[in-house]
Amino acid sequence: MSKQENTKEPIRPDMGLFSAISDEMRLKILLLLDQAEFTVNEIKDILDIHQSNASRHLAKLSACNLLKDRRDGIKAYYGLSDDLYLSRRMLSVIRDAYEALPDKDIVKCRATQILQDRNDKTKGQIHKLDQAGGSLKAQISLFAKLMYPFENAVDIGCGEGGDLTLMMAGRCKNVTAIDCDPKVISGLQKTLAQKGIENVNPKVAEMTQTGLPENFADLVLMSQVLHHASDPHLALREAVRILKPHGTLALLDLAQHKEESFRTTHGHIWLGFDKNQIEFLLKEMNCRTLVSEIIPSENEVDKKLPVICMILEKQ
Repeated sequence: MSKQENTKEPIRPDMGLFSAISDEMRLKILLLLDQAEFTVNEIKDILDIHQSNASRHLAKLSACNLLKDRRDGIKAYYGLSDDLYLSRRMLSVIRDAYEALPDKDIVKCRATQILQDRNDKTKGQIHKLDQAGGSLKAQISLFAKLMYPFENAVDIGCGEGGDLTLMMAGRCKNVTAIDCDPKVISGLQKTLAQKGIENVNPKVAEMTQTGLPENFADLVLMSQVLHHASDPHLALREAVRILKPHGTLALLDLAQHKEESFRTTHGHIWLGFDKNQIEFLLKEMNCRTLVSEIIPSENEVDKKLPVICMILEKQ
């Protein structure tokens, strides 16, 4: 793919697109699907409309490439398309439009309740690195590229156990470990106390809003978290924001794959990434790619997925 092709936004405005998003009910559907995937039945219940109306609106939005759908048994789940997430200008227009809806908070509240019910049923299914990806081989490959000390490092999405945070603590002067789950941070605090590690600061925060100042870190690590981001562009923008000039952004995630079941069994939103996708998401953020590598699993018996490792520098 040429550089010019890589900077084009997939969805470009036309009359059909504006017709699709000019309807208030369709804006509410886009609002819902910007949070998570939903079935037709869930959408019609949240919006209190007939199923045939919900299906008609979904068809209109799908025709404009704004939605994607997948099958899970007899259910069909709908979500915003990858092309829409990659089309920053169009996505911004849509978000501005549905934020002006007078009853948006009610819609969001109903959606949140459904998502909470789902989370209660699938707790404990979010995978660790070695359950789906390149496991120890990927971690070794990543750290082989980071074999020099950093002053301030940030581990975004440290996860249960904080294995990479603990590894970073031995090489960096200060480490900030971030996770959105208070239980994860509480567990990490106990581990740090038991091991007598004092240079790690655990912090509860979202990957898109870390609460850290600009130009804070020499190293930002995002390992196996980007595919959980509803908006990976915002997550990467936050990571770059807190980096110092010439700081290092280290990404480790699943390479692009087609295992649709991971959306429900592992809570994934994105089915991995390739180099072009990540560089597209990072465009205009003043970063350059130093290293890009696809790391195959060392365990072919379990058919674990390959991992992409990218090291980038903030200019």
